[in-house]
Amino acid sequence: MRRVERYLVAQVMGPAVGAFLGLVTVVLVFYASRILAQALAEGFSLDVVVQLALLRLGIFMDVLVPAALILGLVIGLGRLQAGHELIALAALGAGRYRLLSALALPVLALALLVAMVSLLYRPWAFATLYGLEAEVAGSLDLARVEPGRFTPLGRGWLLFAEGRDGAALEGVLVHRHGDGEGGVLRARRLHQEAGEAGRQRLVFTGGVEMFQPGRRRGPDVLAHFERLDVLFTPPSPPVRKRLRRALSFGELWQGNDPVYLAELQRRLLAPLGVPLLALAGLALGRIEPRRGQSARVLGATLLLALYFSVLGVLMEWLEEGRLAPWPGVFWLPLAVMGLLLLRYRLVHRGPGPPL
Repeated sequence: MRRVERYLVAQVMGPAVGAFLGLVTVVLVFYASRILAQALAEGFSLDVVVQLALLRLGIFMDVLVPAALILGLVIGLGRLQAGHELIALAALGAGRYRLLSALALPVLALALLVAMVSLLYRPWAFATLYGLEAEVAGSLDLARVEPGRFTPLGRGWLLFAEGRDGAALEGVLVHRHGDGEGGVLRARRLHQEAGEAGRQRLVFTGGVEMFQPGRRRGPDVLAHFERLDVLFTPPSPPVRKRLRRALSFGELWQGNDPVYLAELQRRLLAPLGVPLLALAGLALGRIEPRRGQSARVLGATLLLALYFSVLGVLMEWLEEGRLAPWPGVFWLPLAVMGLLLLRYRLVHRGPGPPL
């Protein structure tokens, strides 16, 4: 790569890296805040929160990379035009094809990276994510209960214990809500045993009372026991529309389900979207005389939002059978490419400047 090409790539990829870091920060903060809120409600540990946030961030890379690229193109090319550098390059004979050839290699490298994320990392990350969520949601570990504090145990269980005797808890108060259940359990002692078929058994002993405060009729105390065994059932596996994200490329290819077909086409479209959005960035990078580039950056942001929103709608239509399997979600890149060719025909006539 000659000096001119290296300079053009540096001027474009520099803003793209900055945009990528900014987008990563926003997405990481968003997912971390959501997972932290869930952690407070379900009692997740800090390492689980970090794992969930990083997995979610990695899954989102096939969106962040093309988004950062189109923003970097618009900002970088806008700076080159503002300094009249592209006009100077055009006067030296470095026209549009010189610019395209300079950007071709980094764009193809990013497309390859997105292909690896979409085809390889995405199913592994979702499988790991679902397994981690099921493990956390299905575990009812009394060891993490701290006496003197209310501790959420997941599945609508909120537990308070006055003290601890080895692995057992003493002076226990449990509030249950959700899943059609509600009420309070009180017992002098609580310990945990392994149940059947992966279930966990909670054994309440010593003056067990089950009551429901605030009843309009009858006493608050519903029943008395000397021992009460409660089986805690792990959550059901992910439904089909969630499970498809964890399937490998081969399993999706062999499946005939529209839900699997939508996921397959989404993975194939992800790397194709990188050069497509790069061409859109080149089109948006053209700045009219006496106008700034802020409008172009806003336009690129709106284009990204519209592109991925339409992609989501097309996937939903394909899953529901309202869209033909072929071209399916590939209607989106075909439509974008048609609009780009139309714009090129209307705007780029004659030799002119590189943009």
